[in-house]
Amino acid sequence: MRIPALARRLTAGGAILAAAAVLPAAPAASAAAGRAAPKTVPAVVAWGDNSQGQLGNGTTTDSGTPVYVKLPASQQFTTLRSDQFSVAVSASGRVYTWGANASGQLGDGTTTSRLTPGRVQLPAGVRVTTARLGFNFTLALTAGGKVLSWGYNHFGQLGTGSTANHHKPVWVKLPKGVKVTAISAGLDSALALTSTGRVLSWGANEAGQLGDGSTAERHRPGYVRLPRHTKISSLAAGDMTGFAVTTTGRLLAWGYNFSGQLGDGTTKNRKTPVFTRLPTGVKVTAAAAGLLHTLALTTGHKVLAWGDDQYGQLGIGSAASQHKPVRVGLPAGTKVTRLTAGEYFGMVLTAGHHVLAWGVVSIGQIHTARVPGPGRVVRVDLPPGFTPAGIGAGWHSQSPMVSGRQIPD
Repeated sequence: MRIPALARRLTAGGAILAAAAVLPAAPAASAAAGRAAPKTVPAVVAWGDNSQGQLGNGTTTDSGTPVYVKLPASQQFTTLRSDQFSVAVSASGRVYTWGANASGQLGDGTTTSRLTPGRVQLPAGVRVTTARLGFNFTLALTAGGKVLSWGYNHFGQLGTGSTANHHKPVWVKLPKGVKVTAISAGLDSALALTSTGRVLSWGANEAGQLGDGSTAERHRPGYVRLPRHTKISSLAAGDMTGFAVTTTGRLLAWGYNFSGQLGDGTTKNRKTPVFTRLPTGVKVTAAAAGLLHTLALTTGHKVLAWGDDQYGQLGIGSAASQHKPVRVGLPAGTKVTRLTAGEYFGMVLTAGHHVLAWGVVSIGQIHTARVPGPGRVVRVDLPPGFTPAGIGAGWHSQSPMVSGRQIPD
């Protein structure tokens, strides 16, 4: 088995990207103030590690405070992901990438790194709805239910049927007639959710992360062996792991389990899906995989966490790893609407339009004026004039992101 990503990237830094929205004042308040509600414009900011230009501000200088990513000011962005390279998808279906590019993961036809965002040339007439980053490769879901991929392909993670790298977008070879509704990228493997509630997987498989009962890599999509009569509503891939939320609110997990990140109460790898041991009566709606830890959003707007906790990435106020889900220590009354996980951190967006985070804070990955203890949840200090509207991150990164708008100076 290859050395786990934790050992390979123990000293790696991270970037945090954030875009945010300011909510206009209510009409009555505006009238009382004698002025119109403030205008807003799209914006994206980033901070943290910038060694590969992943902050997208034209430099390779790390930043402990937010800097503006040089994305088109006229575009609103619905998807943001970052690792040593970054991707943004606009509401109009365009894809922008920047950062490291040794394997062609930026999709611009070159292997030259880029310090500011550039637009990926998609096939004519194609509009992308979301994108995900693996280790030096990119997946993009189109509005027509197809999947594009580009970058590193040694294990067949591009799903083309070969192991040749591609520096421009190519089509994943889906089974005939299949329409995809969601995608996720792991270390060297990929997952896709079909319109019929089934899960496809392809790429590396040394820990059983393809969920097909074997440890043989696969160069084009095949089906995960789900329990009979099970349908899936959302999915997430991590470092040699896969997760799928069922339509009944249960969570399936498979693959690498060294730190108990599958949440089944063991540290045994699983070549086919097993149920995560959720607390009695709890149902989940979404999952997010970090490096060796996992998060899940419940129907009650709370967050569960399990797996490795040496950096406080479970948010439970300690550094004690857990093999079954436990509740993250959010402030009383917090209602979470979205969540994301990175290499050593977790982050959520609340119904009150705040961003809360926990985990690694050594290189500005969680930008806050307060220095928390191990696993303490803190509120992220975004620039004045920002109200977050959506978040995202790559499992292999320390790069949470938030989408929205801001009031211009």
